Amino acid sequence: MKRWLRRWLEPTKTVLLNVLVLLSFCLTGLLWSNQPKFQFIEPAQYTESKPVQEKQLMQLVTPESVVFHYGEDRHTKAVATDGPYSMIVREMSKWIFLDFTPYMFSNDKWGEIAREKMGIEVRFRSTIPLSIVGRLVTFRDEYDSQIKGVDRLWLYYEKDEDLVYALFLSSEEGKMMRARTSISPKDLRDSYLATGNQMPEQIMKIVKPERTYSSLEGALPVWNMYYLPKNQVRMQQFRYSYETISDERLIEAYFLDPSLVRQIMERDKTVIFTDGSRSVQLRSEQQAFTFTDPAYQQRAQELSDEEKVQGAVTFINKHLGWLDEYHFERMKKSYNEKDLITFRQYVGSYPLISNSEKPIDTIQITSEAGQVVTLSRSLLNLDKYISNKEWKVMSGPELYQMIRDRKLADTDQITNAYLAYQTIFGEGYVDLMPVWVVEMANQANLYISAEANQGGGKVHGLE
Repeated sequence: MKRWLRRWLEPTKTVLLNVLVLLSFCLTGLLWSNQPKFQFIEPAQYTESKPVQEKQLMQLVTPESVVFHYGEDRHTKAVATDGPYSMIVREMSKWIFLDFTPYMFSNDKWGEIAREKMGIEVRFRSTIPLSIVGRLVTFRDEYDSQIKGVDRLWLYYEKDEDLVYALFLSSEEGKMMRARTSISPKDLRDSYLATGNQMPEQIMKIVKPERTYSSLEGALPVWNMYYLPKNQVRMQQFRYSYETISDERLIEAYFLDPSLVRQIMERDKTVIFTDGSRSVQLRSEQQAFTFTDPAYQQRAQELSDEEKVQGAVTFINKHLGWLDEYHFERMKKSYNEKDLITFRQYVGSYPLISNSEKPIDTIQITSEAGQVVTLSRSLLNLDKYISNKEWKVMSGPELYQMIRDRKLADTDQITNAYLAYQTIFGEGYVDLMPVWVVEMANQANLYISAEANQGGGKVHGLE
């Protein structure tokens, strides 16, 4: 018996060992196939929106118009949709400026340059930082750092010296610099002025200074002026459909982690999306929103005006982008010394103006030390073209006469007048209506339908 037990003991041990090993494999397999499902949490990051179009700074900073001066008080003007404008803007990259000098002119000298000397005037929509202008043209010398920016670059021919000089003008600061240029008198006369010769004739209007200057004071402030067409011009009225930015797209564009965003409904029906820090406030009656991000100042840092504008452009590129055609309009200081940066929407050569309940015309940014604190823009953007209608637009003399006849304002108080598109919303569409925007000294702007032949009496001119 013992021999028999001894004989089967070893094989039995072997079988049991194999069974245990097999069970071990089976249990291991079950454990692997039934692991707890762990959720891996990654660091939160800004979810960038999918912009229709990103833009570089220099695509947003372009001249508003080019005015050609021929002497004998003759002037023409070209805008962005005109060939002569495009030619001048292309040529600007070849212009070289040197020997910058702070300068002031007497009243007589201003009149001579503006009305009698050949030249061209590159006009911007508002004051442009000089460092940005220096990227449109070439500066060979240091310039006066006391002038922060310019709104006009005026080339004129000085016959006695046979030279083309440049004036860098800041109407806002009341300052200017003069510089020598690389432009030859022949190029100015035979190329630049020749190309603008067939553009619409303009009437130059001088903006009178706020106070009277005596001849004993010598140099006078920088002259400011605007231009009005001498004759009727043509302009299109457009109708577009529009689309609305969805809540999901807003949340995706402006929050670190969309899963943390909650919705709050205010008593006045204002909707607020917030993650506890950033917020997007929707104003449904205006179809607009404001993004707010309390700025955390890591260190005091002095930025140039160009860097501040570049920061705003970069932020918009990463958050919704440029859904329509925009241009840099201005940068100014707010009441609490923050920077207010505005970009305005354009269709062709004309800005959009919204004085209705649905502002679709601007993107406005408030920044502090280069950090975006608030951004306000429309929830609507132009979508598909529907139709158009050609208008004959009132000339400058007709506009002035209408203002006088209807007693809308004192024409001596007008500081600027320009054509624009006023937005008027219908059911599912927006009309872009041509209007004259008339800016007044210490008064609200006038918005006057630009359509010609509205009556208003006999035209006597702009005297």
